Amino acid sequence: MRIADILDNLDLFQGQFTYQELETLGRYMTFRTAVKREVIFHEGDPGNYMLILVEGRMEVSKSGDGGLHLLSYEGAGRVLGEMALLDREPRSATCVAAVDCDLLTLNDDSMTQMAEEYPGIAYKLIFLLAKLLSRRLRRTSGLLADFLN
Repeated sequence: MRIADILDNLDLFQGQFTYQELETLGRYMTFRTAVKREVIFHEGDPGNYMLILVEGRMEVSKSGDGGLHLLSYEGAGRVLGEMALLDREPRSATCVAAVDCDLLTLNDDSMTQMAEEYPGIAYKLIFLLAKLLSRRLRRTSGLLADFLN
């Protein structure tokens, strides 16, 4: 299956890009698999790519109190590692394949190249990621407020 077809079937991209734009975006992405229990990245690792979980399930954990604490399980269609792609800061969490997974990755060199060659598509992707991060921040703020009350 072509990467554009994979992207076209993900809810995240529905109505955001034309199929032709997805074909272009797909040329900058890489498809890979991860086996169950494979560490995709560790908290604190240098970050230079994001991933889209096409199929499977990931465990997202954060260190604290001498161990790892499970934050969430993420399923198909979820974007992980997008903060590192945008700000090139160390990973904020550890991500492990809970089952065998299919992934799409986009690294910062490819993102930069796409921004130079197809700035409109790069803009749409960055705007999509900004909306995604905004939703996550709002949800986290709500959880924090509930915890403090």
